[in-house]
Amino acid sequence: MQLTDYIVQVQTQLASAAALGGDATRATAEALSTAAEPAIRLAVLAAVSAAADEITAALLDVPGAPAVSVHLDGADLRVDVRPTQHPEAGPTDAGAGAADDTDATARISLRLSESLKAQIEAAARTGSVSVNTWLVRAATAALAGQTAHGWGRSWSGSPGSAHHVTGWING
Repeated sequence: MQLTDYIVQVQTQLASAAALGGDATRATAEALSTAAEPAIRLAVLAAVSAAADEITAALLDVPGAPAVSVHLDGADLRVDVRPTQHPEAGPTDAGAGAADDTDATARISLRLSESLKAQIEAAARTGSVSVNTWLVRAATAALAGQTAHGWGRSWSGSPGSAHHVTGWING
């Protein structure tokens, strides 16, 4: 999706508004419209990305529905529509997904540190999925005792290994 046409529309609107003023106003508006181009491009990307996240979240109730993501490719937006299940997924992944699809209406309140929340959001963006989808996949993989295409780490291992977790949860 080329953004140039949309940016030109905004710049034209600024020039039209500035035409009501004098030469100094028109010169200022022209300088501002040129300087605002990167901000306009990022604002459009943010809006379209938010729409893609909402679309993906709405599709979570549909088994096998795709994930939608948007990213900048040079000066253009690229829309990616990918299946949520990888074609190479084995029987374990399919079984895990089936258990997840039976009751997608349960809710849980989760308290996280800001840094962990930021890491989860970054991982979800990297995977082009919503945070909810990423958390469901990470939990499913953790309960299955394996990693599933980068969703979380295995929690098994000997004491002292990089994958060993100790402690307790107060709830």
